[in-house]
Amino acid sequence: MNSMQELRQCPDVATLKPALQALCSRFGHVERLDILTAMHEGKQQAICFLRLDSPENEQALMKTLGVGKFGGEVVFVVDLVSPDSQEDFGPSSQWADSGNF
Repeated sequence: MNSMQELRQCPDVATLKPALQALCSRFGHVERLDILTAMHEGKQQAICFLRLDSPENEQALMKTLGVGKFGGEVVFVVDLVSPDSQEDFGPSSQWADSGNF
């Protein structure tokens, strides 16, 4: 994985999680990775909350990927590619099991 564009090719959290791990580990050790999934306007999205081993590494990641920080964590949203078009029944969200890092 080389970019956010490649992350957008992931169809689900199970595929996204190792892709994020590989991409972000280039900047340092991933201390924490939490993923919240949500439906928004008919699209499934993954809201990713990330912590690296140092603020300097987080700054490098944010600059390279063009993402920001919220509440002390690097945060970015990835639209997941869904093979099935799902009808939007309103907003919904759930935490994905991201394991321990």
